[in-house]
Amino acid sequence: MKYPKPSEWPELIAEYRASGLQAKEFAAKHDLSMSTLNYWLYKNSKRSQSTQNRLQRFLPIQVVGSAAPKARDGVVEAALRSGLVVRFAVGTDPRYLAELFAAVG
Repeated sequence: MKYPKPSEWPELIAEYRASGLQAKEFAAKHDLSMSTLNYWLYKNSKRSQSTQNRLQRFLPIQVVGSAAPKARDGVVEAALRSGLVVRFAVGTDPRYLAELFAAVG
């Protein structure tokens, strides 16, 4: 048996989920052992949960108004629990901000 590289597993798992096949059938079709397929399914599931948990820890948020100076028009600040203040332009992609906040904690 020649096993896929770790970098190939996300695509293989997506293929399995879209195939409609039972795990045993999919494993046989791709010459995989059931234990290896189950391991990677489990690992992918944990990775997905970790990503969801990381994004969810920013909720809920509290939006407060402030009298910002004129020069600050178009800028929003986010203060993190660590004391770090992040400034970004109004209209910045929220997905980018979620990734940024997840990285800096």
